[in-house]
Amino acid sequence: MLNLWKAIKKEKIRGAFIRRNHWGSLVVILVLLLCLLPIQPTFAQENPAEIQITSINTANYPEIALDYKGVNLTEALPTNPANIEIIENSQTIKPTSIEEHYKGVHFAVAINADSSLTLRGPDGQPYNLAMIDQLKRVGPEPDNARNNRYSYFSNPEVSLVETDDYVAWAKLFDDFENIPTDKAASLGSLELAVSALEHSSLSMDTVMVYITPYLDFRLLHEFYDLIERAGKLGAEIQVWIVMSQRIIGSSYETEMQTALQNVGGTLIPLTTIQSVPDPRETMEGKGRTFTAKYESQIRKSGDYELAVRANFDNISTLQSEPAALSLEVEPTKLSFINPIDTLEIRYNNDGSFQPVQMPLEVLIEFPDGYPRSIISSTLFVNGKSVSNNTQPPYGSFILDLANYVDETDLELQVRIQDEFGLEGRTPVQTIALDVFKPENSSNGSWYSQPWIWLGLLALAGAVAFLVFRKPLPKLKSVEESDNGNGKVEIAPDKTPLYPPVPEKVFGSLTRLDPDQTPSAEKPHLLTKEIILIGRDPSLANLVLDYPSIEPLHAEIHFFPDGRIRLTDFNSTSGTYINFKPVGTHGTTLQHADLVHFGTLLFRFSSATRTQSNNTPKE
Repeated sequence: MLNLWKAIKKEKIRGAFIRRNHWGSLVVILVLLLCLLPIQPTFAQENPAEIQITSINTANYPEIALDYKGVNLTEALPTNPANIEIIENSQTIKPTSIEEHYKGVHFAVAINADSSLTLRGPDGQPYNLAMIDQLKRVGPEPDNARNNRYSYFSNPEVSLVETDDYVAWAKLFDDFENIPTDKAASLGSLELAVSALEHSSLSMDTVMVYITPYLDFRLLHEFYDLIERAGKLGAEIQVWIVMSQRIIGSSYETEMQTALQNVGGTLIPLTTIQSVPDPRETMEGKGRTFTAKYESQIRKSGDYELAVRANFDNISTLQSEPAALSLEVEPTKLSFINPIDTLEIRYNNDGSFQPVQMPLEVLIEFPDGYPRSIISSTLFVNGKSVSNNTQPPYGSFILDLANYVDETDLELQVRIQDEFGLEGRTPVQTIALDVFKPENSSNGSWYSQPWIWLGLLALAGAVAFLVFRKPLPKLKSVEESDNGNGKVEIAPDKTPLYPPVPEKVFGSLTRLDPDQTPSAEKPHLLTKEIILIGRDPSLANLVLDYPSIEPLHAEIHFFPDGRIRLTDFNSTSGTYINFKPVGTHGTTLQHADLVHFGTLLFRFSSATRTQSNNTPKE
């Protein structure tokens, strides 16, 4: 009985040992199976088709220019403005124009060469030679010979990075005609190419062709990592892989195809029955950017969002991610030119006074940098509107002082409405009025003054003397002459009773021929402080009746301090000083300057022949 127990116990121990060995063997087998299984790559999300806004230009606001491009598109972006919409803060606006620009493509080739690439294709030509023929077809483009860039990478560590010399790049493929049988395959060229992309400063679209034989499954993990890095850089990868026909449809081929599709790439298997593709097809639609111009509806400062929506013929509508737009829109900045603090008004004995009018000039500026049209300007005196300009010159006013001679001071302000609906205002300018009237020295009624009676008696005596005096004999004047018939003719005295008062001349404009020599026309004398130049006599006091002249074209203003300013009234043909355009803000005019009004050329002469030292802000 004891021996039986010992035997049973021995069998249990041996069974336990066998069971322990059995589970250990299973663990070892499972580990070996896991090692032999193909690597399952972790793929990124597939890169979707999209529109990207690259820049926003507001220099010509309210016209805004949007630069954008398409990424991963199967159809080119439309260039017809009817198929593009601008979304400005949820408001849809049609662009006024769309321009297409070709900025070039970066075409990179990485070659992992070994003797299996000499496998012959369906035409009997070795694949390596067919690949050379196709790669040499990518350029150069006659119209864009210097726009594209080319890169070349091969094992072991041969590279030519980002050159625009297509001939030098294409010559490198000659070394690919003969592949030594002992040349080992590796991912070195692909690693070089991806690293070069990561350090590149090029902003153009990139297409990469990777030429390789069948990759050992132990290289797949590194291969998938490299193509994912390239995909994140926006490069489109096309893999030309020479392998056996039996691999088509296997998990090896389908997983590689999926990995490339997920980063926007393509797998091209070459198994003796497929031809080498044309790489130019991968460059179609790339390297192109678009500029859409539209009239913004924004009329005040703030932060806004813009997006571009494209309507395609064969694919669904695409809309870009919103891009930030920040605008600073300010009212016009206004200031009085040469303001005065005090104005003297002096009465004459007859009740008249001087001056009867006061000219006012306002400088108009756009501090936000966006010049725009003026709708109207209004002059306010002591808080009341007294004058309104709805046509140029918006910054010029003439104030009639008759209604203000009894005031002690004037509070002046000009307000301007622009096309954005914004109102600019000058600071209130206060002018003190000093009114001087002649003293009244008479007391009582006029008939109580003895000197008046004496004056009347003297006047009566003079009248009586003239009425009753005896006529004197007529003497022959030195200007009398005998006409030969016994009659004496008296030459009329052409001397005026009073010499004419000379008219003040501030300057003159002399018409010049195209060779800048004076023409036969009489110079135009400038006799007013403000000269309005135009074709319409009802608007201008210097009339130039020529087709290139506007009804009211420009203004010359002579200031008391000697400054002279020429201002254009938004004329179509323009006003120029020494061939430089004059704006609505005006430009300083100096003696001997050449002045164009439209196509008419003049030389300006100042009456003082001096230049102002105080040049106003242009």
